[in-house]
Amino acid sequence: MVLSDHEIAERAARDGMIQPFVETQIKRVGNVGVVSFGLSSYGYDFRVANEFKVFKTTFMPVIDPKHFVPTSFDEVVAADHEAVIIPPNSFALARTVETFHIPRDVLAIVIGKSTYARCFAGDTRVALVDGTAPTLEEMATRAQGGELFWGYSIGSHGRLIVTLLEAPRYIGRDVLVAVDLDSGASIECTPDHQFLLRDGRMREAAALRPGDALMPLYRQAARGYEMVYQPLNGHLYPTHRLADEWNLHHLVYEDAPGTHRHHVDLDRRNNKPTNITRMDASEHIRLHNDDTYGVDFDPDEHGAAIQAAFERLRQDPAWAERLSQAQQARAEQFWHADRYDAIRQRVLEARRNPDEETRQAHREAMLRRFSDPAARERQSRMMTSAWSRASAERHTQQAEIARRLRTRAGITAETVRAALDETGSIRGAARLLGCDRSVFHRFPEVLAAFRGQRQPKNHRVAAIRDLPGVHDVYCLAVPEAGNFALEAGVFVHNCGIIINITPLEPEWEGEVTIEISNTTPLPALIYAGEGIGQVLFLRGSEVCETSYADKAGKYMRQQGIVLPRL
Repeated sequence: MVLSDHEIAERAARDGMIQPFVETQIKRVGNVGVVSFGLSSYGYDFRVANEFKVFKTTFMPVIDPKHFVPTSFDEVVAADHEAVIIPPNSFALARTVETFHIPRDVLAIVIGKSTYARCFAGDTRVALVDGTAPTLEEMATRAQGGELFWGYSIGSHGRLIVTLLEAPRYIGRDVLVAVDLDSGASIECTPDHQFLLRDGRMREAAALRPGDALMPLYRQAARGYEMVYQPLNGHLYPTHRLADEWNLHHLVYEDAPGTHRHHVDLDRRNNKPTNITRMDASEHIRLHNDDTYGVDFDPDEHGAAIQAAFERLRQDPAWAERLSQAQQARAEQFWHADRYDAIRQRVLEARRNPDEETRQAHREAMLRRFSDPAARERQSRMMTSAWSRASAERHTQQAEIARRLRTRAGITAETVRAALDETGSIRGAARLLGCDRSVFHRFPEVLAAFRGQRQPKNHRVAAIRDLPGVHDVYCLAVPEAGNFALEAGVFVHNCGIIINITPLEPEWEGEVTIEISNTTPLPALIYAGEGIGQVLFLRGSEVCETSYADKAGKYMRQQGIVLPRL
């Protein structure tokens, strides 16, 4: 059971659980607004003391938690309410102002303050490159099991990239505002959480105004692949190529020539870097041909549908002329372009110098076919009859296929549009619905709307609303870029400050050493003598058999900033 405010106050007075103890939430000291500290409803917000050990980003030893190198830290002492700078992607060690004396029946755990974290409501959904959008609360739970998450970020040069989303976690409770978008989506976050504007600047939620244009995340399908809008140039780019870039940057594999990017699970929408690999180009093509033209593939139906489509197209003289010109251009390119030189040489060589067996077979066939007039007449009748039968069979087959397709009442305009939106192509939609592509010609309006769909307009702020009460808040970190995309289609600043503290065991005593991590690409400020984290006190159902004091732990009664000990 979590101790309430009056129970914490009682234990502090009776057992000296927190010293010095502040009986209420302090938000101002004199005329100075501070990061709050003191007793809260179900916890205690502790302060960071004035001395810090700040890791030097220019000093690059291996960080060994068993053997910290003293010269890798700068010793910093700050006055109360003075800011200490934590460099980008660096950390510092500090200690609490308070000394804790944990009772034998209590375990204390520590969480960060939302003032430093900048957080969202737990049901806020995050856009992931695997095609899902879990809530922050779900991600925090799944992360405890070791699961990794990749999302979308805007890189340092304004280009959209794939990034690893780290440390999704519960922060605490805080007041929230709602940022309503013109798309109808609403984002609930702390008032100081920063949103990325379309021009690249960051602005806090409370400072946003109706009409402000936010950096958009636009996604759509093309041939079953997800394409993302690159705000840097306004073009669409395949997400799996961005995931491949992440793998190359992190040396997962090499950019080997003659390879294709491949989805391991064959799901074109699952673009997690762990699902992207490189395959030999020819092997990759064979793999997908086997999948496309597998046991369920009907070549006769497929061929008839293609022939019927060509017949419809040939009725358009302009199309026929374009086809003739395109074929002529390809033929000329084949016979004249340098890149086809090797293939041309093989074709011409085979025609000029056929092997002896081929030449002999050709001579014998010619003799049989043309030496006897009766044989020639018989061959002519056979060919005429065969072509007549084949033509009749094809027409019958095509009519039957067309009849079956026309009578598939289960395929409606709604199901066709849903399949097109899901797969991004007519071929993919046909495979999803288990029908031939010619079915879709029954829905010309749907096809025209799908082919003519335009990129949505930029997201804009519609309104900012205060939300009553206090709420559970969550956040995550993105060290690679400092921002990430929400499912609502906008980019927000990541929650950069993480504090790491081992749970305080029963009967442990001392000042708490705090590891403060800055997971952003920008410097971060920590204010000495002000709140930095919150302790939650959990009372056990019974007194523990062995306490930290019983074990004579090596960190018992520690004072100052204590480095790890062996």
